[in-house]
Amino acid sequence: MRVFEAVDLSILNNEPVLKTSYNETYFWLLPRDPRTAYAIYEIGEQTREHLRKRFGNYFFDHNYLVMRVYQVDGQGEFNGFNYNSKFEVDDFLGDKNSYWLSLAPDHEYVAELGYKTRNTTNFEMVVRSNRIRMPRGQEQKEQRYADWREIHLPDPSHEVNMPQEKWRYNYYWYRKHGRILHPVEEEKGYWILLLHNHLPFVRHPEYRVSIEEQWLFEAITSVYTQLLLLFWNMEKEGVDFRMTISLSPPLINMLQDPLLQKRYRVHLRELIAFTEKEYANSWDKPFRQTVEQTLHRFFQARKVFETYGGDLTRGFRNFQNQGKLEIITCAATHAILPFYLHYPQMVQAQLRTAIWEYERVFGRKPKGMWLPENAYHPALDEFLLSEGICWTVVNTHALRQGDTRCFYDVNAPVITEHGLCIFGIDDQTKGQVWSRQHGFPGDPRYKEWYRDVVWDADWDYIPEYFKVAGVRRNSGLKYYRVTGKDVPLDKKDYYRPAWAAQAAADHASQFVRDREVQARQFWQKNHRKPIFFSAYDGELFGHWWEEGPLWLELVLKKMLYDQTAVRPVTPSEYLSEQHRHQRLTPDISSWGEGDYFATWLSSRPERSNAWIYRHLFKLIELMSRLASERYAATGLEERALNQAARELMLAQSSDWGFLIETGQAVHYSQMRIRQHLDWADQLLQQVQSGSIDEKLVTTLEYAHNIFSKDMNFRIFSRQGIPKPEQG
Repeated sequence: MRVFEAVDLSILNNEPVLKTSYNETYFWLLPRDPRTAYAIYEIGEQTREHLRKRFGNYFFDHNYLVMRVYQVDGQGEFNGFNYNSKFEVDDFLGDKNSYWLSLAPDHEYVAELGYKTRNTTNFEMVVRSNRIRMPRGQEQKEQRYADWREIHLPDPSHEVNMPQEKWRYNYYWYRKHGRILHPVEEEKGYWILLLHNHLPFVRHPEYRVSIEEQWLFEAITSVYTQLLLLFWNMEKEGVDFRMTISLSPPLINMLQDPLLQKRYRVHLRELIAFTEKEYANSWDKPFRQTVEQTLHRFFQARKVFETYGGDLTRGFRNFQNQGKLEIITCAATHAILPFYLHYPQMVQAQLRTAIWEYERVFGRKPKGMWLPENAYHPALDEFLLSEGICWTVVNTHALRQGDTRCFYDVNAPVITEHGLCIFGIDDQTKGQVWSRQHGFPGDPRYKEWYRDVVWDADWDYIPEYFKVAGVRRNSGLKYYRVTGKDVPLDKKDYYRPAWAAQAAADHASQFVRDREVQARQFWQKNHRKPIFFSAYDGELFGHWWEEGPLWLELVLKKMLYDQTAVRPVTPSEYLSEQHRHQRLTPDISSWGEGDYFATWLSSRPERSNAWIYRHLFKLIELMSRLASERYAATGLEERALNQAARELMLAQSSDWGFLIETGQAVHYSQMRIRQHLDWADQLLQQVQSGSIDEKLVTTLEYAHNIFSKDMNFRIFSRQGIPKPEQG
């Protein structure tokens, strides 16, 4: 039977059903920030019946639900008595199933739920929570210890065979190996550029045109193809460069998906047709040059896309093989890993699935990993090291709030007690590019992203493709410039490409000059070469900031030609040269609101996303139990368990909680979470009952085909996690 004959796409539009109550007893704590934790709980009927049998039918008439919170710093496994202090919460808990706790920073906590008899101290514990540690919340000024560790990585750079006149393409390699014949000043520092490239997994075969799939198509046109075009230009001109990029597993899967590749070709064809129409009608218009420039960019995107047969991962792999690029991975579905530490198998599943996917695509193991949302917890280092990850990167304050004073701030990496190397993001370079108030993209000369021609044009003028389902969609044609921070959209001035190009050149010169000054000042003060780690969202470069790729190209060229004090490197290249670093354990952090987890654990009723975790945790427990019990499953049962694992992991994507909290695509994000949770639950219930709907399994396998070659449900089991066969 052909696959499409066994698929029922109408299933994908079914309204998801989530339980309002599980009628089971459970209790979880999640830290949100240094002073707030979220408690999720329920007391099931089975527990209530047990209490009635033990203490009598009138037990609940004389007792009420109480939460005891224990501070357990320095204590071993909690047994109910080994605590430093405790307090009780009595706030009509029996009428609730969640609660926001106020706790003290830099302490560890365990909590218990139980029933207390009125006017007595009697407490009958019924359930105990997981153990959590609250973030420190302030910089560590004290030098609590002074220790140094070493890390040794093989040098990933090498000489590339190039014509003699393009010898500069190997300039950094020649310099490292003393092959530069003319006098060159001693290096004063290093610079690392990392672009995190990720999009949530969106694939809707049930629709002819999906509005949300355009997120990927816009990024292909404006970001990924433009980055590869930049690399092409560097190679053609013989310009040496170093860059680090993360390609998340969901993004890799979408870039390699034949259906999405086919749909992107349609998307690009529509873009070009509409732009050519605009070009033909712009002879006497002030935006004609802008239309011409945009059309050229679309043609370039098509050329790059077709050069690699639609699979852009091939292009990135080529430049990694040249030693110019380091590609790193990310957790499998961009989950906030610190939220799942009480389920180690879930953390392992996210990490190991991502690494298998990376090996399949790039033919090697990754040395580094970008933690989703830059969310770090000290307990993650052992997980990362066990999977062969050598380094990661954290937000600035994670280093500054570590377990001892940071000797060199973010200008040198640190090594944790277990041996993971951790870089800190440089504040100055982050501010220059990322700051809303002072960052380069806010310059009045750059293009205004938020005013697209589709939103200005008459409805009848817009091609049908850009108004599917009665909704206007961006075309990428934008005729206006930023003009000014306080200038409303309808008052923007026309974009002038020459002005924007000059702005990019000015900002590139400033960026490179500032790194040189930064390095010399640090060298003079510390007599040590600093490292400046610049990390940004990849979508900034080309999407939100259209001139971003041009700015990058100019920066890389100016780094090579206009100065010699700072050398661009990749993290693994740097660690192959610089081995000895301070031992330090960074603190809990992210790059979300407040630098902690409020973005994904919101208490605002109108934008609540905290409800997600109750359902996720219950499904993780069920998935783990069935993966252990049905370890030897084959055939349809194995397929159902594999698909349940996919749905469960897709529901963990941090993107949906982020979009809900920020008020963007709220309905779609809520629907996606609910659908994945519902489908995972349905499949697991069917496995338990022994009555599996093959059409449901086949349809979900077709629609949500992420990790089609690398998913193995046994990754959740207690028996061990086998590695799948690589094709």
